[in-house]
Amino acid sequence: MARLVLHIGTHKTGTTALQDSFHANRGLLAEHGIIYPALGAHTGHHGLLTDWLALPAPYRLEGGGIGTFRQLADEIAGTDQTLFLSSEEFSRGGGIGGRVDITQLRDIADRFDSVQIICFLRDQWQFLQSVYVEIARGRVPERPPALIETARNTHMIDGLWCDYGLLYDQLLTGFAPQEICFYDYDSARRGPGGIIAMVLDAISASLAADDLRAVNGGISNVSARALPVWAGFAIAGGHPANAGLFAACETAFDLEFGKERETCLFTRAELAILKKHFAPLNRRLEKRLRAARQSLTIAPTTPGPQTLYREDVTPAFWVRAARRIYLGAGNA
Repeated sequence: MARLVLHIGTHKTGTTALQDSFHANRGLLAEHGIIYPALGAHTGHHGLLTDWLALPAPYRLEGGGIGTFRQLADEIAGTDQTLFLSSEEFSRGGGIGGRVDITQLRDIADRFDSVQIICFLRDQWQFLQSVYVEIARGRVPERPPALIETARNTHMIDGLWCDYGLLYDQLLTGFAPQEICFYDYDSARRGPGGIIAMVLDAISASLAADDLRAVNGGISNVSARALPVWAGFAIAGGHPANAGLFAACETAFDLEFGKERETCLFTRAELAILKKHFAPLNRRLEKRLRAARQSLTIAPTTPGPQTLYREDVTPAFWVRAARRIYLGAGNA
């Protein structure tokens, strides 16, 4: 029985680590009937979505996204194999990047005997903080208060759903409730074997996470700490911040607060606002899924007791940052 498994993210939920692992172990996976194709230079399968989404040119595949997807479907159809595809871009909700045409996706999925969608979700404040840092790699992100207002008013940030019930609605336009499986990211990553173990169990693979060769120590595409990144943009005053500025802020942060200090992009009051807004939406989605005979609890998370919030950044830090910038400019 041919099966299609779509691992659709969401963004910043260990997707790159899983993609790197499955790509490196695709021979072993194939021995167990799980086909994880190597497509292009990236270990994930973003190239399949380039006909739908505005993705960078290096992701493009010679046969096109949809054409390559259909070719893979033709190769697996009629076999007893599982085609496992992974791209967090499947879960994109819109914006300038666009979104996947669910009708066309369903048309391709119909070539398989069964379909399973796997999606990890995380508490929204963590999600927004990670997306902020990711955006910062390429352009100036919104200031944290504006980021919160955008998320509350549009339920989306940078084209990604913050209201996961709306992501569920999007998927339901082409897939049945029993084909859609949501998991809590925080619970999965803390469990034995982490995300990879959860996914292998979800697809009933005859493999354990320990059977797979470890890649990058099981960690890939780790986000930078949020507050040094925010500090760099604060100093740049709305202009792009270069690597030297970020390095100065990172060093100043380490000297003032310690290298291991966790950070929260938001103030305590902002965090409370986010939780008040999104917690009821999460509970509503959980109720809908229970009605569909699925179980999900998006674990509410709170920064640890030693976490530094944005309001805790002291004048001494800014003095240290200024010194690092001064020294970095060759004024030793």
